[in-house]
Amino acid sequence: MPQDDVIYMFAMSLDGYIARPDGSFDWLESYPANADFDFDAFLASVTGIVMGRASYDAARSSGGWDYAAWPCVVATSRPIDDAPDGVEAVSGIPAQLLDRLRARGATGRIWLFGGGDLARRFLDAGLLDTIEIGTIPVILGKGLPAFGAPDSDIWLDMNFAAPLANGAVHTQYRVRTRRAEG
Repeated sequence: MPQDDVIYMFAMSLDGYIARPDGSFDWLESYPANADFDFDAFLASVTGIVMGRASYDAARSSGGWDYAAWPCVVATSRPIDDAPDGVEAVSGIPAQLLDRLRARGATGRIWLFGGGDLARRFLDAGLLDTIEIGTIPVILGKGLPAFGAPDSDIWLDMNFAAPLANGAVHTQYRVRTRRAEG
């Protein structure tokens, strides 16, 4: 399998949540991905998307689909009714999700588009290369965590950290090989 970059890029609260307990992310409305974050350049770097089912449902809740430019696999065991062109429901382990996406034309960088449990599964499988975060200056107190509970410690190396004009912080980390347990 080619070693193409798999990146988990997302926004989270200062206390590590990607959504409220009910899945809503209204707190992000005051912090859109502006020019400082360069979301357009990020999107231009992506060749395919692996999406968790709850993230897919949230993205479709407005009725539209902003991700038609990329092949997308949704990690789910449930069928998807009226899926947009390019979207496929796939059940399996992370390697199978990536294989299916690559078979559908994703030849480079893959965006892991939520959520925390899916990110944990990719981390545990050793298939997540980069973590890029927009940390929003809000403490939610409870919600859906950015990362599920990994099987062991995950060590990262920082590529960069930059404060944004809107008060958020943009960071990027490279996933390091896990330390041997002693």
